[in-house]
Amino acid sequence: MNIKVYIPFTLILVANLFVGCEEESLNVSCSNAATATVRDLRGLDGCGFVFELADGTKLEPQMLLYCGTPPLPKEVTENPLYNFQFEDGKRVRIGFEEIKDAASICMVGRIVKITCIEEFVSITEE
Repeated sequence: MNIKVYIPFTLILVANLFVGCEEESLNVSCSNAATATVRDLRGLDGCGFVFELADGTKLEPQMLLYCGTPPLPKEVTENPLYNFQFEDGKRVRIGFEEIKDAASICMVGRIVKITCIEEFVSITEE
């Protein structure tokens, strides 16, 4: 075969790979997110980890618990907190929606559904 046939095909393939990667990385990041610090309140009755915003507002994340036989339901495995490692003092960027009709035993802040989370790296930490 002629090498001229392979060059355009290879260029198209490589270009599609880069476009696909760019779109995927845009979907992963938290746009319009708030910077928060993870706080360990497990010492208080009925509390766990919360997110504290810069203004001192505390957000209690809604945790999805599941008891049953695997496989886990989609709403559990696709929850941004599913694989998140909670550590006191960890800085994160979070997207969230307030849940108006939820109650809390901890009662230190607003109950929220976390829509996205990523570890926050400031310029001074790099």
